[in-house]
Amino acid sequence: MQDDRLTPFALVVEDHPLVADSLIACIRDCAPGLEVHSAESLRAALHILARRPSPLLIITDLALTDTKGTQAVRSLREAAPETPLLVFTALDDPMLRSEAKELGASGYLIKSTSTQTLRDEVRAVIGMHPAGQPVPPEGAGKLNRLLTPKQLAVIEELVAGRSNKQIAARLNLSDETVGSHMKEILSRLGARNRTEAVVRYLQMINQPSEQSRG
Repeated sequence: MQDDRLTPFALVVEDHPLVADSLIACIRDCAPGLEVHSAESLRAALHILARRPSPLLIITDLALTDTKGTQAVRSLREAAPETPLLVFTALDDPMLRSEAKELGASGYLIKSTSTQTLRDEVRAVIGMHPAGQPVPPEGAGKLNRLLTPKQLAVIEELVAGRSNKQIAARLNLSDETVGSHMKEILSRLGARNRTEAVVRYLQMINQPSEQSRG
C-alpha cells in the first residue's frame, strides 16, 4: 500500500467553505487526478505540511481565523520553501501584494477575479499550457527513453516531495550531482521548474505505453 505522504498533492488554505470548494474544483479541473487537501486555518495548514512538506501548489487567503496580513505567506513559505504559492484574497492592497511577492508568492489574485483568470494562473504555476490543455502525455516507455536510470531515481524522489539535499542523502550522491541531474531532467522533459517536471512525469507514467496500446 502506497504511503500517502509520497502522493503529490495541492493545498488550499481558506476558511470560507464555498471559496475553498471553488478553489479545489479549479485545481482538479486544471490537473485532473491531483489530490487536493484543504485547511481552514494557518495552524491546520502547517500541521498538514509537517507531515507532507512538499505539495505541488499552495493557494492561501490572507485573512484566516488565526492570522492576518502576509504572515500566512511567510509561514507557509518557511514550511514549504520550494512550493509555488498563490495568494487568493479579497484584500486588494498594493502594499500587501508587494509584501507577498517579496516573501516569494508566485501570484496575488483578488477574489473578484474571473474563474478563467484563476484557472490560467493555476495552470501556469503547475505547468500546464496557457490554453488549458495538459502537456501531451507520452507513456512510460517514452519516459524510460528520455531519462537515464539515475535520472529516473532522482525524479521519483522529487515526486515523493524530497529536497535536493534529501535526494542526495538517499541516493548516496553529492548535492552538485543531484543539481546536475535536476537540470538535465528539466531540459529533457521540457519543464521550466520542479513542479512542472513532477506534473509531466506523472502524466507520462499514467499514460498507457505504446506496447500496451498495441
